[in-house]
Amino acid sequence: MKPIYDYYGLIISFKQEASLPILLQAQRGNCCSTFSIGFSEGLIDAPKHLMGENELDTEDFTAFTALIDNNSSEIIKLWLDIFLYGKDHEVEVIKTKLA
Repeated sequence: MKPIYDYYGLIISFKQEASLPILLQAQRGNCCSTFSIGFSEGLIDAPKHLMGENELDTEDFTAFTALIDNNSSEIIKLWLDIFLYGKDHEVEVIKTKLA
């Protein structure tokens, strides 16, 4: 997994390397949730939640969803930079509360 964001201890990362659809995972402790971002006819599809066993609590799940909604184009750019172009990436620590 390649971590990309740290939102108050909620770690968001790419779940698998160089796979489509793009799989994002958010984890806090033993709880995690996963979303996929796919493409159709060159356009971004709506992110889809993939149910797991130990899902995040409501507050973390809402934050994860907001991070994806607010940063989907940046997430795709990061995926391209990391997996296609082989660039290094530092985890971005987000220190502002989401609205």
